[in-house]
Amino acid sequence: MFAQLGDIIFEVIPSFNGHNQTTSYHYVEHERIDNKPLLQYLGKNLQEDELILNFHQSFCVPELEIKKLKTAADKAAPLKFIKGNGEYVGVFVVEKIRETAEQTSAKGDLISIQLEVTLKEYAGNIPEEKNKQKGFKKKA
Repeated sequence: MFAQLGDIIFEVIPSFNGHNQTTSYHYVEHERIDNKPLLQYLGKNLQEDELILNFHQSFCVPELEIKKLKTAADKAAPLKFIKGNGEYVGVFVVEKIRETAEQTSAKGDLISIQLEVTLKEYAGNIPEEKNKQKGFKKKA
């Protein structure tokens, strides 16, 4: 396993193709008359990670893998991002999914696709899952 995003597990071979991480900083520019503007540091921006994934019908059903990611994105829920070595990267939301069909059949069925998945750091509180009552129900 290379990494895990929520319940979605990414394998190094053969699907995972790259990981880019961006850390940026926020400055505001104050204009001045007859002088260059001054910069004021406001803090760090949210971290962005980009995953480059390849799905091929020889090892998976590409449409199902795409559906997993889109379902996670549609829920707009923050997801824990963990590397395969156990390193906890943080909590992220799926901000963008870019699909590039690399190979299709003569009928248009998907054979191979590359996805670029952009994750954005989520700095708020993670909504807790509602506890489901297990066992027997109590009589009222």
